[in-house]
Amino acid sequence: MDLSARGRKKESESAYLNEARRASDIFPLGEFVAHENPDFLITAEGKTYGIEVTELCLEQPRTEAATFQRIPGNAKALYNQLIDAVPVDVSIVYSRQAESLHPNQLAKSLAAFVYEQQGKTGVYSWQAVPEGFSRIGIHDVLPTAASGGRWYGFRAFNVEIALRELLERCIARKNARLPAYRGAAGNLWLLIVNDQFLGPGEVYVRPEDLSAWSFTFGFEKVLLFAREAGGGGKVYELQRSGN
Repeated sequence: MDLSARGRKKESESAYLNEARRASDIFPLGEFVAHENPDFLITAEGKTYGIEVTELCLEQPRTEAATFQRIPGNAKALYNQLIDAVPVDVSIVYSRQAESLHPNQLAKSLAAFVYEQQGKTGVYSWQAVPEGFSRIGIHDVLPTAASGGRWYGFRAFNVEIALRELLERCIARKNARLPAYRGAAGNLWLLIVNDQFLGPGEVYVRPEDLSAWSFTFGFEKVLLFAREAGGGGKVYELQRSGN
């Protein structure tokens, strides 16, 4: 991971941690200090706490979403290379068939389609658009917008309820790293962030499931932050097996 990506990741983790603290008084008072192994340290009442932050999601859809997010920009670059290409705003919605097509193919077919509509604006759907898309909107660039137009896309996704095994694997991965964390703090917590936005790769953990499940872990506390849009949410303390 390069330094810029590492910095963005640390900023996101810090935001999650502060949002979780606003949602719950379970966290000790004091300043969170960025650290490595674990992610943050906090000293309160003479004790040092280490807090590791991780996200609960499905890795494959999350990775695929990142790939699909790059396609509009790649298509725009190809379009701008064409002769007399007029700047336009382009919005797209992928169809389910997009998963079976190579990203380069999708970018090329999108650029070619927009170029074919030179001088026309409107929303084109289904049979009128290339394979892999369910809708393509072409609009004039607003006078106040940046030059070149904005190209962006959306992808349909399904709501998935989190299974116990997904949460169990998430905890086990971090639990295996406990020896590396112990050198920094004697009191270690794991904060699992479960976005409730239901975007690509996100899952929904039901509160009634959390009350029935228990897990094996060596952390002093394992917390799940059910994060809502806008930064609100609720923090749940997970039960330890054998309690």
